[in-house]
Amino acid sequence: MKNLNVMAGVCLLAMTACTPQQVSVKGVISDATMNTLTIVSQSGDTLEFSTLNAKRDSPDGILLEDTATVYYNGKYSEGMSATKIVVTPRERALLGDDRDGHGCIGSAGYVWCEVQQNCIRLFEKGIRTEAIDGSGASAFIVFSPDSARVELFFSNNQPNEILDKRSLPSGGSVWNVEDDDTKNVRLIDGLWTISQRGNLIFSQKKDEGK
Repeated sequence: MKNLNVMAGVCLLAMTACTPQQVSVKGVISDATMNTLTIVSQSGDTLEFSTLNAKRDSPDGILLEDTATVYYNGKYSEGMSATKIVVTPRERALLGDDRDGHGCIGSAGYVWCEVQQNCIRLFEKGIRTEAIDGSGASAFIVFSPDSARVELFFSNNQPNEILDKRSLPSGGSVWNVEDDDTKNVRLIDGLWTISQRGNLIFSQKKDEGK
């Protein structure tokens, strides 16, 4: 009992150390039921939340293709409780209140893609790969319409990289630039991979390579 009293005193003196930090994530609504909301985030992650006890700011309801900002406490886990949900209807987002310099609407999940010369959603047009080091970082591979170039989009704020297609002496193709430090994109055993200096750094998941 003494230890519990000490812990309670510590929490009162340093409440932030005992209370999970509130986090928010924005994404496009892909599924919505009475008590569950699923969104696809701007980095391509599919996230599911319980909305049973969540405060809602959604004057027009919750509809597929709307954009939702979901607030929750602590580390994300599938089906965890949301504390608050703010919904931006798709029609309002398409008005372009947050268009970037290329006219891409960020709140609707769009980013500018140089190799496609268009605004795209990465989870629709790109191939998602995961970091080999287990850091949780991801990278999307987006091909130009003729596959002559690829553009890499990274989740950890690295600048985009554009690579050119080259034929390998042994057959097949690789996308890179003439620089020893460049990324290399290649299809290996049916999975798209990104390597650098001979080391594999990102790879497509097996269940996504089918």
